[in-house]
Amino acid sequence: MRILLITYATILALGISAMLSGIHHLANVAGFIGAIALLLVFFKDQPEEETEADIRKRRYWYIVCGTGLFFSLIFGSFWNDHMGNMI
Repeated sequence: MRILLITYATILALGISAMLSGIHHLANVAGFIGAIALLLVFFKDQPEEETEADIRKRRYWYIVCGTGLFFSLIFGSFWNDHMGNMI
């Protein structure tokens, strides 16, 4: 549970700092962390019998990953007026 809270705090700190400073790269880093965590949680082998605590923990991980991807889309991609320096 500790790593879950550390990851969530990191994503929130990156997303809020991107919102306040306008540096969209910070939000993209938060999205990258969320995407990697989503891959690790989603494709992890799950035992046949899961306890209620394991199901709840996996659901919390999905929320953390979704928050990272949300910050990346809202404060990273949509605020990026250069779109990969193509313009």
